[in-house]
Amino acid sequence: MNYLIETMGCQMNVCDSTMLDSYLSTYGALKVNDISNADVVIINTCSVRSQAEQKAFSYIGRVEKFKQKNPNIRIVVVGCMAELIGLKIQERFNSVDLIVGSKNIDKITSKILHLFGLNNRLKSGEISQKLEIVKYMTIVRGCNNYCSYCIVPFVRGREESLDYRVILNKCSVMVKNGTKEIVLLGQNVNSYNYDYVNFTMLVKKIVMIENLRRIRFMTNHPKDLSDELINVIATEAKVCSHVHLPIQSASDKVLKAMNRNYSYEQYLGLINKLRKSVPDINITTDIIVGFPSETEMDFECTLNAVKSIKFDGLYVFKYSPRPNTKAATMIDNVSLKDKKTRHAIVLEESNKISTEIVSKMVGSTQEVLVEKVENGVIEARTRNCRKVFIKNANVDCLGEQLDVTIVEAKVNSLFGIVT
Repeated sequence: MNYLIETMGCQMNVCDSTMLDSYLSTYGALKVNDISNADVVIINTCSVRSQAEQKAFSYIGRVEKFKQKNPNIRIVVVGCMAELIGLKIQERFNSVDLIVGSKNIDKITSKILHLFGLNNRLKSGEISQKLEIVKYMTIVRGCNNYCSYCIVPFVRGREESLDYRVILNKCSVMVKNGTKEIVLLGQNVNSYNYDYVNFTMLVKKIVMIENLRRIRFMTNHPKDLSDELINVIATEAKVCSHVHLPIQSASDKVLKAMNRNYSYEQYLGLINKLRKSVPDINITTDIIVGFPSETEMDFECTLNAVKSIKFDGLYVFKYSPRPNTKAATMIDNVSLKDKKTRHAIVLEESNKISTEIVSKMVGSTQEVLVEKVENGVIEARTRNCRKVFIKNANVDCLGEQLDVTIVEAKVNSLFGIVT
């Protein structure tokens, strides 16, 4: 059985797809990148915003057209959108063979094998371990925060922390098989707690794994970012100096309506603590524009925060109502035109700030971890999570740490030469 996986959405979905890839490979299935070679197309969907759903619908439609000429191919839709509107997907695309929601991610492999009648013909061995320099590790599933705009608690369920002993064992196996950097994932990694082991304690345990070089984590919730964790970032050499800390808005009125449980002043206090403790820290964020009742004055608060905080990078989204959320009951009184205008303004300001920041890095020497080597180009990452590309360098350096002099900078990329 040949399979193709199309992954949409957040790093949690990337992690789920990687897990599915490992399990299917164990059963003898072969991953392909061309739909014409696939027996099954697996679409791992996102439902956090309406735009993500439309992207998934568009892709399913293209695969359905391919299936009309190749009726033997199977279509499998998984992930958050499958969890939220599974029956509607089946009604709209009757060619879809299997729909599995995000709450049943661990059952996807067996259901796909059953679809092909392979259960009794293939024997499972140990999960295959491919050489991946950076690997993702989910430590918390679901979410208890119920931000008024967010659908995650409804599609991924209540928050559940994984057993820290299982996490440590999996991380150790990853490193044994060549992984150099582990990224810990959760809708809110800061709230991890299992058997009196909190997130900071877990990070300290993972740091002790021999031959592991780097640890990153996302996403952080401002209300749960502790002084202890900031101290770990500042003092543990293996912990990368990058924090993704969503602000969403800088208007206290909007933050309250979003049920974010912090004020802008409290958020700014965290930024100041991080930069005081870790001077070279890379802080990125998420922003939603056009939330119900957001006035021009509210938006100006957010824009001024972007200008004054000077985030290293940000993701900005136009608000769209999601079913079951509290915000869906609010009057969506910001026009699409205003949402688009505010989106463009924030993005333009962010790109200008990012350009200024990376321009100052030209001429500096950065320690990078080589994540990928392809066609003579090295793709690496600095300790504060910036991508660096190096041409015409020694290609036999996958997984190595190199000192690189930055010679050119763009908004999202740096270019360097090995020192």
